[in-house]
Amino acid sequence: MVQSYKIFINEIPIYLHGGKDIVSPNTADDKNPEYTFAQKKEIEKALHIIQNSNVIKSLTIFGDDAREMRDAIFADYKIIKAAGGLVFNNKDEILMIFRRNMWDLPKGKLEIGEKKKMGALREVREETGVQKLSIVKKLMKTYHTYVLENKTKVLKITHWYLMMCNDTTPLVPQAEEDIEIAVWVDSNKVKDKLDKAYATIEQVVTNGIHTMHHG
Repeated sequence: MVQSYKIFINEIPIYLHGGKDIVSPNTADDKNPEYTFAQKKEIEKALHIIQNSNVIKSLTIFGDDAREMRDAIFADYKIIKAAGGLVFNNKDEILMIFRRNMWDLPKGKLEIGEKKKMGALREVREETGVQKLSIVKKLMKTYHTYVLENKTKVLKITHWYLMMCNDTTPLVPQAEEDIEIAVWVDSNKVKDKLDKAYATIEQVVTNGIHTMHHG
């Protein structure tokens, strides 16, 4: 089975493609280089550029096993697992939050021993105040990295669930999580918000709208 990952470093996508049928990589495109996993030095150089500038727009790596590549490339990263929800109501509106000058979706770190579904529901309720939630289906996983103040590098894996909400009570943004706004946004107008959202959030919203409208 061909397995692949899309992992964001500094909002730049790193594509890891696993499988025996490796296409010949295109190493000539400086802004969107492609390598095989054997090209260790080239990959290290590209990752260094990505972590320190925006010259490279994407990096694609081909190899036998995508998970092995992920584990090797991010071996010195601390993995944090989180869960969140893309929530629709019966007016075809999406629940969004505004935090730290970016539009976002409700999500957060899983507590010790907490099931992913339960964590996703808890985070949506805590961050927006809605209560009447149900999970429609598991949507996807997103991967992105960041660096903590103590220089620890983190790979955050977020498990996303498509949810429905029948709650009509006023939304309550969770101030202690720096959430300024919680609002329902018409799914046809959500693109306006995505201009000021992280790449992973755009990925989840686009995927979720397609899933909700087309199954």
